[in-house]
Amino acid sequence: MELSTLQIAWRNLGRNRKRTLLAIAAIALGQFTLVFVNCMMAGMYSDMLKTITGPLLGHVQLSQKDWREERAMDLFVDKLDEVRAGISAIPGVETVSPRIYAPVLSAPGAKSDEPADAEPGMIIGLDIATETSRDGMLELLTKEQLPSDKDIVLGAGLARKLRLKAGDQIAVIGQDADEFPVSDLFTVKAVIRSNTEVINTMGIVMPIKAAQEMLALSNQAHQIIIQGEHHEDAAALAARVRTLPAIAGAETEVLTWREAAPVLVNMIDMKDGMDMVFVLILFVAAAAGIANTMMMSTFERTHEFGMLLAVGSRPARIVRMVLVESVVLGLIGVAIGSVIGSALVFITAETGIDFSALTSGEISEFNYKGLSISYVIYPMFEWRHVVFGVVAVTLTSMLASLWPAMSVARLEPAKAMRS
Repeated sequence: MELSTLQIAWRNLGRNRKRTLLAIAAIALGQFTLVFVNCMMAGMYSDMLKTITGPLLGHVQLSQKDWREERAMDLFVDKLDEVRAGISAIPGVETVSPRIYAPVLSAPGAKSDEPADAEPGMIIGLDIATETSRDGMLELLTKEQLPSDKDIVLGAGLARKLRLKAGDQIAVIGQDADEFPVSDLFTVKAVIRSNTEVINTMGIVMPIKAAQEMLALSNQAHQIIIQGEHHEDAAALAARVRTLPAIAGAETEVLTWREAAPVLVNMIDMKDGMDMVFVLILFVAAAAGIANTMMMSTFERTHEFGMLLAVGSRPARIVRMVLVESVVLGLIGVAIGSVIGSALVFITAETGIDFSALTSGEISEFNYKGLSISYVIYPMFEWRHVVFGVVAVTLTSMLASLWPAMSVARLEPAKAMRS
């Protein structure tokens, strides 16, 4: 590409500055939308994916057949130690988390000036060492907050209903696996919030050994959550789990995170389609701005093009000059949009964007399929969105200016000079 062609293209963009600025603004707005909105969606879907494959569902989950639907106390995985050892031996397995869930009635364990009615709760028995690791239900708890035999962790929603705080006592009444009534008194070690709805609204969290003893579930658990090295390896991991001797032939259900939450998975899979929607928006913005600018510019310069052809310029040189002008116009717009969009992404990636303001700040999260998903979104910068814009605008610039350029190439010098 000759330097003179670039110089001429740059000079021509300044002839009608208002028209050029409007075209650049339209392209910059389209690129800004592409970068910022897609990076915001990338952050939202990344957080959603982490929530889905995190504490509640894991990469693979194992339970007795029909337990997910019925949640009956007697639908448990037997020979827990043997099953857990077999799963832990599979290459790529990082954590194996057995869990117990038991519905109970709960009430304050001591008289209060503001007595509270009994409320439904859920005993959640967890392996404390496993659940305090990455992606565990108790990942964010400090050592001082961890539950022990008679000290439990209470979900914030249930604590609010019972008017309980750390240090208070809670009475629990329910049935064990043999349908015998059981009851006990516990001390609230900590009140927590979690992205798992059952903990927030009903959770009475205790060590799995304490739950097993109380509920007559010796060496048994209702669910086993398995975390592998990466969520994309879940299908292969589930296939290996199904072949274990302690599981094969038993009435168990082994599901990947995709099988356990298909609706949420479909929402995540829509992301690539949404990316293309915003690329299309950028195409339209660039095509409209560049096509209009180049059409007007070429018609205004018919006399000039005629003179260039008359003094010996080749039609190909004229076409190249128009194409370069449109590409430069497009790249200026896309550069401005990329800089503004990227800057805003990096700023909001730290502060987050709180969409709870749309609900007057009264609701900070929404719940779906047992998951609590925050309204605060942290955009995640991805270079590919900038690259998409550059490629899209370059192609659109060339296509949008092709017709005006070819029209100029077909000009008759004598006739064009009389225009």
